[in-house]
Amino acid sequence: MAHAQPSPDPPGAVSQEPDELLEDALIAEATEATAHARPALTLFRPLAQVSFAAQHWSSTVDHEALQSAIVCCPVSAAATRPFEQALIAVVPMALSARPEGVPTLHVTLSADDIAAVEQGVRRASRASGLRLVRAAALPISIAGAEPASAGLAAAALSAYRTAALIHAWNAVFGAPPAGDLERDRDAAAVNLLSTLRGLLGET
Repeated sequence: MAHAQPSPDPPGAVSQEPDELLEDALIAEATEATAHARPALTLFRPLAQVSFAAQHWSSTVDHEALQSAIVCCPVSAAATRPFEQALIAVVPMALSARPEGVPTLHVTLSADDIAAVEQGVRRASRASGLRLVRAAALPISIAGAEPASAGLAAAALSAYRTAALIHAWNAVFGAPPAGDLERDRDAAAVNLLSTLRGLLGET
């Protein structure tokens, strides 16, 4: 009696062993569970607490001073996650309540954002890890400001945060310093300083 032969896999199909399928399912389940268990985190910095008085007008940008002046802070000092624990070392304060009715810099990090930064911190030196955490906590927009000013500020803030994150990740991965990354970060910083000084009346 002839036995039917199993049909071949269709062209382009990739067969997986049972163990591989189980591993993929477990990874997907763990990722989904993590996303549900860890909500997004929003950080704030009231504009009244921002000053560039210590940032001198010069051709050299002090990125540590600039980032320290605008880095956003958590609401309450409770630090339950590794990212929040590292954040304590790079922010000047913890806010007692969410700012309301005042111009405020802010950024929201998703669960995936936080997980990526935490993974980067684990593989990096302490100094590089803290620079990555601080870059992730930089603001991307401002709430409570006049719309035109808020729009200009958002573009400058977002550009600088992106440049700072790329620079920080480059260090985390152990890549050599790159001149183009330095120039991009410097240019974004100069534009941001000019924009925020105008908002603060520090021109």
